[in-house]
Amino acid sequence: MISVARRSAVIFVLTCAGLTCIAGSAQAQSKVSIGPNAYPTKPVRVVISSALGGGLNVVTRLVLDRLSVRLGTAFIADVQSGGTGVIAARLVADAPPDGYTLLSSSNSFVINGVLKAVPFDIRQTFAPVARMTTQYYLGFAHSSVPANSFRELVTYIKNNPGKLNFGSSGNGSVPHLGMEIIKSTLGVDVVHIPYKGNGPANVDLVAGRIQLLFGSLSVNQLVKTGHVKLIAVMSTSRLPQYPDTATVAESGLPGYELSNTYSLYAPIKTSSAIIAGLNKEIAQIVNAPDVKEKFAADSSEASPPYTPEELRKLFLAEFDKWDKVVKSANIKLEE
Repeated sequence: MISVARRSAVIFVLTCAGLTCIAGSAQAQSKVSIGPNAYPTKPVRVVISSALGGGLNVVTRLVLDRLSVRLGTAFIADVQSGGTGVIAARLVADAPPDGYTLLSSSNSFVINGVLKAVPFDIRQTFAPVARMTTQYYLGFAHSSVPANSFRELVTYIKNNPGKLNFGSSGNGSVPHLGMEIIKSTLGVDVVHIPYKGNGPANVDLVAGRIQLLFGSLSVNQLVKTGHVKLIAVMSTSRLPQYPDTATVAESGLPGYELSNTYSLYAPIKTSSAIIAGLNKEIAQIVNAPDVKEKFAADSSEASPPYTPEELRKLFLAEFDKWDKVVKSANIKLEE
């Protein structure tokens, strides 16, 4: 028969052991549980709205690989690039709001919403989960253009209205709308030439068939040909990669900024706990030193750790911004 003292000691040891097990179990679970019912308990489908090989695809897959490791469940990339992102958006909009189907898209997603390319209001259909990266646009001109800075370019255009052609990756694209802001604000006249993607526009810039283009690192490689020159950056402050190139904001258009952002979205009724958990995990992933280094190599920046609430405000503000531009320039989908 166990004595009272011995029995108390046994109970104490078992209790401590039990508490240790519980604590250990909770600690292990916390590594993978970020929402109700220990989400995720099965693979998560992430629908990517751009084609293989594009920047969005590369960034998204890097983030998903690390999420899979951190959360112990596969995050699977599903490329649905048709219809300039519309197909991907509709697939996720129709998915159950359980956190197992997400959308990865650039900010052209917001413009599609403004242009009503989808049969629903994206503000009432999607919730921003996390922003992964920001890549600022650069302004390029053909070597024949007698301007080496944005200020000189504006002066030249005002003296030669309608003489220069501006190429973009498509009607209603971010660069197109970015130029519309410049045209309406500064009162300059350039001819917009929409292309079906960046590739053909790059070719025509080198050939001189268009004289202006907003692009990124891939276009900057064309400077080496001697037919293209960098004349402006569209960040809020000068980029460390191009310290001698002035921003548009400091060259006559205060506050101007034009960027390509890559973000994840979920159906709007998705649990706030799941969204908050994913948001925290992704912020830690994209701000890891080795990941930031990879982004920098492509002239991209890891996004600051915005909360879901902050992202929501940015999302709505961006929608309103492009809505005003689209209405002011009378841009239509069919153009």
